Amino acid sequence: MRDPRAEALLRQIYFTGIQALPAITATGLLIGLIIILQISSIAGTQSSTTVTKILLWLTLRELGPFFTGLIILTRSGTAISTELSTMKLNRELLYLEAMGIRIDDYLIIPRLLGAMTSAVILSIYFQLFALFGGLTLASLLSNIPFSEYGEAIIENFTFQELIISFSKSLIFGLTISGVSIWQGLSVKKSPTEIPQRATKAVTGSLFLLFLLDVIINLIAAVFK
Repeated sequence: MRDPRAEALLRQIYFTGIQALPAITATGLLIGLIIILQISSIAGTQSSTTVTKILLWLTLRELGPFFTGLIILTRSGTAISTELSTMKLNRELLYLEAMGIRIDDYLIIPRLLGAMTSAVILSIYFQLFALFGGLTLASLLSNIPFSEYGEAIIENFTFQELIISFSKSLIFGLTISGVSIWQGLSVKKSPTEIPQRATKAVTGSLFLLFLLDVIINLIAAVFK
């Protein structure tokens, strides 16, 4: 017998994660290229150690989790808010409860877990493509072999950066889905509230992403 909760989770991961891969791939490559172009204009690309340190720090600690969160927010955050608010106004939530289906298990938890899982996976994809695109351009600009940059990546890669990146991705995914769910379920009676709630989900999540990013960086700096 199929579990409707598992199916709901898989659908959420498919929509939030798999369908966002093209956007993540393109954005990651472009961000990697932009970072290297900025580095080359300021400090040059002749030092593979300097280039990889800056690229790793920006990609793993900052841009990877944050840009992934932005893409999830614009695609899935608004969709979650709109979908749940529409279901509430159409009394679909009442029908589900009347059939003995728990709203938490079928609607809320799958969206929370789906967004968190997708945020971590998409962040990894973003970082890989950003590093690949950035190091490829750096190799072309400096005539330093790509393998040398790859070795520098391995040498400068730290477990702390990985933990920070993973923590941000997980927290950002939880924040976006949580705010979007709350806004979606906060509609009262009017259909005009649906776009208003979607807008509030975006603005509220975006503010929290900036705030949480600062808090996590402060915590990391304290325990460095």
